Amino acid sequence: MIKQLGILALAVLIFGCSDEDKMNAKKEIISGSDIVGLASPIKLSYDSTTVFLLDYFQDAAKIDSVILPANAEYSFDKEKATIEITDFENGDPLSLLSVIYSGKQYDIPVFKSRDLPFRYTYESMNPGAGKIALKGNFNGWNQAATPLQKDDDSWSANLILEPGLYEYLVVEDGKEMLDPNNPNKKDNGQGGFNSTFRVGSDTGVPHISTYGFLGDSIVIHFPSDLENPFIFWNNHRLDTAWYRRNGDRLSIDLPAASAEAQRSDLRVFAHNGEQRTNDILIPLQKGKPLENPTDLPRSDKQKLAMYFMMVDRFVDADKENDLPVNDPEILPPANYYGGDLEGVDAKIKDGYLKDLGMNTVWLSPIAQNPLGAYGLWDKGGVRSKFSGYHGYWPISSSQVDFRFGDAQILEKLIDRAHNKDMNVILDYVANHVHEEHPVYKQHPDWATNLYLPDGSLNTEKWDEHRLTTWFDTFMPTLDFSRPEVIDAMTDSALFWFQNYQLDGFRHDATKHIQLEFWRELTRKLKYQVILPNNRPVYQIGETYGNAQLIDSYVGSGLLDAQFDFNLYDAAVGAFAKDDGSIENLNRVLNQSLSVYGNHHSMGNISGNQDRTRFISYADGSVDFGEDPKLAGWTRKIEIKDNIGYSRLAMLHAFNFTIPGVPVIYYGDEIGMPGANDPDNRRMMRFGKDLNKKESELLKTVTKIANLRQEKMALLYGDLVVLNAGEKEFVYLRNYFKKTAIVFFNTSRKSNTISVEIPEYYSLENIKANFGHKIKIDGRKITIELPPVSYEILTN
Repeated sequence: MIKQLGILALAVLIFGCSDEDKMNAKKEIISGSDIVGLASPIKLSYDSTTVFLLDYFQDAAKIDSVILPANAEYSFDKEKATIEITDFENGDPLSLLSVIYSGKQYDIPVFKSRDLPFRYTYESMNPGAGKIALKGNFNGWNQAATPLQKDDDSWSANLILEPGLYEYLVVEDGKEMLDPNNPNKKDNGQGGFNSTFRVGSDTGVPHISTYGFLGDSIVIHFPSDLENPFIFWNNHRLDTAWYRRNGDRLSIDLPAASAEAQRSDLRVFAHNGEQRTNDILIPLQKGKPLENPTDLPRSDKQKLAMYFMMVDRFVDADKENDLPVNDPEILPPANYYGGDLEGVDAKIKDGYLKDLGMNTVWLSPIAQNPLGAYGLWDKGGVRSKFSGYHGYWPISSSQVDFRFGDAQILEKLIDRAHNKDMNVILDYVANHVHEEHPVYKQHPDWATNLYLPDGSLNTEKWDEHRLTTWFDTFMPTLDFSRPEVIDAMTDSALFWFQNYQLDGFRHDATKHIQLEFWRELTRKLKYQVILPNNRPVYQIGETYGNAQLIDSYVGSGLLDAQFDFNLYDAAVGAFAKDDGSIENLNRVLNQSLSVYGNHHSMGNISGNQDRTRFISYADGSVDFGEDPKLAGWTRKIEIKDNIGYSRLAMLHAFNFTIPGVPVIYYGDEIGMPGANDPDNRRMMRFGKDLNKKESELLKTVTKIANLRQEKMALLYGDLVVLNAGEKEFVYLRNYFKKTAIVFFNTSRKSNTISVEIPEYYSLENIKANFGHKIKIDGRKITIELPPVSYEILTN
């Protein structure tokens, strides 16, 4: 169990500072919970925050009272089950909301806002400028969100932002430009640059870490300058009677109820008066920290490893349902290829996905799509309409598209996956329907307006009209500001769980739908599926925007997670280029951990159906500055340089060793090339159809993915960055003396990397998993890595 930490020394830490009166003061901790899962922390806004208690509890009438710190100004509306927190300026970075529900107390962490006021000023070179605005990653690149106000000779805007580095462009009388007054800029990953400004300062976040356990007590490395901890068993805070501090160690006693529970969780949060630490999450089994990943159920969110295939482009196992749209205006890449659910089932059956280290299958949308041709590409001398092969144009909310199979085949696929200890989640389209959908035909008023007040089309206005824009003129966006639309369409989504044993949803176009829809859907899932059937459900959304916008859709009453596209962009920038920025990757990684938590279940992608294949950027076959869709239509994209395989392997190594859910987009495990849509949606290849380099990459990714499934440090470990240099990146994850240390060398030259390991992390039996020699001298590890390579050390 714990070898390096002697049993006697551990016993001293646990019992040496005991206080008999304190031990007797322990309050009984109840088992069971009226909250589904772990209560997500309440994250306060800069000014005021509305807390929706029905995100956590089922019945407003059973909420007896609420308790917040004395320095919080708030009002509680019992009928609506909401709390309006209007002032917490003098509050600590970390505090507590207690809710008395049916006579039982539940405790929820509260995070004080980190936002700061920031005044941006701009001096125009044009005295006659009439309208100036900012667009950047802080406002969804929406210039309408941040107009500048003229003040004598300058223009300005007052912003409220979290500490960090922000990218932006100035829009002066309709013209986008870098800020001519600001020399600071950053590569935008698309062949250009963005100006940058920084809010606040980069101060190191204090760190806590699991250390050891003995009997029914757990020891945490807990720096002595921290304030007293916030410790939660399930959704109940353990007060001071349950823990003791001794220098930089914190000993926690587990309640007796934990020994009775097959599975429960311990969470630890802390702060130093100025900022929060990382969080710790410890899974418990019968009152003991869980040590073996095989004891984790397939539904455990920390264990998820997801494989996303576009059904039509994966495997064609049933030739009888091969029915491409018979329209000469559709070029072959935009038509059906014949992949089907039988093909997905075949690859589950033959063990391909399980052997790869995946435990979750993400199916692209399979609801019935139209039979005709829609949309248009007309650029670069290429003209084509499109079929609905991708599945994102539903004309039914319940019928399986006959070109993919039927209900019986879907049931068979799900049953087979479950028998192999795998999950199946379905890509669900709620934001819009196709114009042939009965919902639109019967209720045209349920759609938002296609035209804006000025008479222009409200299409592809992704940020300016986020909640109403149509994706195309034949795809009505549903108006979820109307309760009857929410009720009907959440029932349609629920159909898939009432009729199939699915394990979750991937939600398309999440940010284009009002929060009220997500609250109602999640509520119906909780109380009609999850609780009655003891059936875990995982929901992950798709939102392009800044971390705060992405996070606003995640929580106890909303989704479990979203894809971390910002981290993917930073990873592409770091791993796919000769001049890639490790500094930026480290910054975005730390921002993700700060915003989403250190044990989030966000999706860390290798790519997706809307992005140019990573390898085709990494090998130089697609230029970052060109139009990648046009490239895919006008030339054949093939592997240009084998360095792309090495760079893609680094991306996989990164995704599978950081917190979150690693997601492989089909074909990325072999390095399938491709520009953007539809060239990134080629037919999948297997076995003898792979070349040597593809087979080697498949073997490598398989090893990386399976290593993650075998190591608790890579599933539940806290993360600390040890080195973020120009061409090197090193971080460590730790879980009770189980250590994983990950090294990257992004240079085209060999690189010797040395790092000092803090004394509270174990190096006993540490070894390299990918063949590179390491030297250990005391607490110092030195490794020499070949060009463009990585290593993962574990014990």
